[in-house]
Amino acid sequence: MNLMLTAHCADTDRFYAEGYSAVKHEFSDWCDASRCVFAKVSDTELVELFFDVNPPKLKAWLAKPSTQAMFKAHSFVPTRYTFSPLQMG
Repeated sequence: MNLMLTAHCADTDRFYAEGYSAVKHEFSDWCDASRCVFAKVSDTELVELFFDVNPPKLKAWLAKPSTQAMFKAHSFVPTRYTFSPLQMG
């Protein structure tokens, strides 16, 4: 499964530095961390892409107290979407 999320947070630059980058080493437990994409949309909005996601392992990571504390510290509120490659022809 591939995952895209849009999110709102208190400060995108701070979340990137203190949240996303700080825990990115943990992503390899539940996705292909080498292909993750983080994009700043505005000072409070962002987009993230994750590839080859293992849903049960992602669910376990999201439930970790440290993950929840990071989200709370940055007022991080995601909206998640799944996506598949477009088949042409």
